[in-house]
Amino acid sequence: MTHYLIAGSIWLIFGVIGFTLSTVECVRLLRTGAPLTGGDVLSTLIVAGFCAVAASTSVGLVRARSWARVQFAIMAALLGLYCLSFLAMAEFPAFFNALAWIGLGVVAYTLTVILICRPHEQSAG
Repeated sequence: MTHYLIAGSIWLIFGVIGFTLSTVECVRLLRTGAPLTGGDVLSTLIVAGFCAVAASTSVGLVRARSWARVQFAIMAALLGLYCLSFLAMAEFPAFFNALAWIGLGVVAYTLTVILICRPHEQSAG
């Protein structure tokens, strides 16, 4: 259960931070007059929605609910593909590439917890 607590907490923290930052960015884009049909506003809204879902359902992962395990397996796969596509584009600064590597680490840890650890195992000690 400790691994589920750690994974759920990581997703909660990153979800809240990501939702807050992407919402601020979306408001900034809309104030500058960016068109709603443009890719910037739409992609920012998609990221905000993804982060909101991750943050709101991380409680289910902390409690090792089966629906949360399935949902986070799908979300981790999607985040992994996004991070890999981000790394494939070489025009970003090193800071953003480091964030993508951190995202891949979170994906690897989450998938390891979901696929290998049993949800109701007791930690020794």
